[in-house]
Amino acid sequence: MSATATTTIYSSFPHLLPTTTTTTTTLYFTNSHSHSTSKSNTFPPQVSSTKINTTCAVPPIPKFPHPPWTVSEIAEAINGTILKWGPPGSISTDTRTLQPGQWFFAITGLNFDAHHFITPNLYSLGCVGVIANRVSHNWDKGFVQIESSSNNNTLISLNKMAIYARNRFHGPLIGLTGSVGKTTTRTMIALALEGLGSVHQSPGNWNNRIGVSLSLIGIPRNVDFAVLELGMSGKGEILELARMCRPSIRVILNVGASHLGNFGSLEEVSVAKGEILREAKPGDVCVLFADDPLVMSLPVPIGVKRAESTRWHVNLYSLMSLNSTRIDVDMPDAGGHLGSVYSLMSL
Repeated sequence: MSATATTTIYSSFPHLLPTTTTTTTTLYFTNSHSHSTSKSNTFPPQVSSTKINTTCAVPPIPKFPHPPWTVSEIAEAINGTILKWGPPGSISTDTRTLQPGQWFFAITGLNFDAHHFITPNLYSLGCVGVIANRVSHNWDKGFVQIESSSNNNTLISLNKMAIYARNRFHGPLIGLTGSVGKTTTRTMIALALEGLGSVHQSPGNWNNRIGVSLSLIGIPRNVDFAVLELGMSGKGEILELARMCRPSIRVILNVGASHLGNFGSLEEVSVAKGEILREAKPGDVCVLFADDPLVMSLPVPIGVKRAESTRWHVNLYSLMSLNSTRIDVDMPDAGGHLGSVYSLMSL
C-alpha cells in the first residue's frame, strides 16, 4: 500500500517560500494485508522502498543543526547563576551521545546522579559547559549553576528550560498521543510538512517528561513547524506534557490495551489520553478518531475547533495561518495496521 503526502504552497506565503511550490512524497510498504485484523500482521511493516518525487521552484530547504543556546539564555531559562562563561551550544543529557559544542545538563534521579560524570574527561568529547548543581574542583569550562530554590532538583530546571524554548517558538506545534502509532504518525506528518517549510520533530520515541523537554529544547530558532509525540504510563502525565508543549493542534490516534497494566479499564486509559485536550484554548484544533467510541466520548473545551476523523479520512481545518493547504497522511489504527488516511487541510 502507499501513503501520499501532497502539499501545495501559494505565493501568498512569502514567509515560507518565495514562489509556488508543489511537493509530492510517496512511501511504499511491503505489508499487503494492512487492512486485515489478523494477528499475523506485524507493526510497523518493513519498508521495502522509499520514493520521493519533488518539483520545486526554489532549492529545497537545507537541514539545520540544533540551535545554540547562549550562556545568558541558559541562565535566564532556569533562573540559574553563571559561575563560568562558555560559548553557545546545544544541550545533551547523555555523555554517551554528547557531541562537540554541546552543554551537558546533569540530571539526578532516585537511582542515579549524572554529576559523577562531570570531570575533565568531558573535554575530550568537546563539551563546552555544564548545567548542574555542582562541578569537580578542577572544572574550567562553562558552568551554569541551577537555582537553589529548585531544591537541587535538576529535572525541574530541565522542564523550565523546555518551557522557555516553547515560549520562543511561534510556529504551529502538533502534539499527538495514542496507544499505538505515535512515532510512525509523527514521522509521516513531519515528512508531509517538509513541503511547506522546515520541520522539527521528536527524536526517536522521546515522549516522556525528559524526552519531551529535550525535544522542546532542541527546536531550532528559525524552524516553521514542530511535531512532538506525548506518551504516558499513568494518570496526569499527558496533562503535564501538554502544559509544557502547549500544542496548537492536538491529536488522539486511538485507545488500546497497551496501558491496561497501569489502568483498570480502557475507559480509564481514554480519560488519561484525553488530558491532551483538557486545556486547549480557542484557536487550537483537536483531532479525534471517530471510529473509536472511547476517543469520541472525550470532551473538547468550548470554543476549540474539533476535527473528527474516520479510519480513512479526517479534515483538519484552519491549520494556523496556512491557507489553501492540504496534507494527506496514512496513519495506523488501534490494531497497529497502516491504512488510516488523515488529511490535514486548511481552507
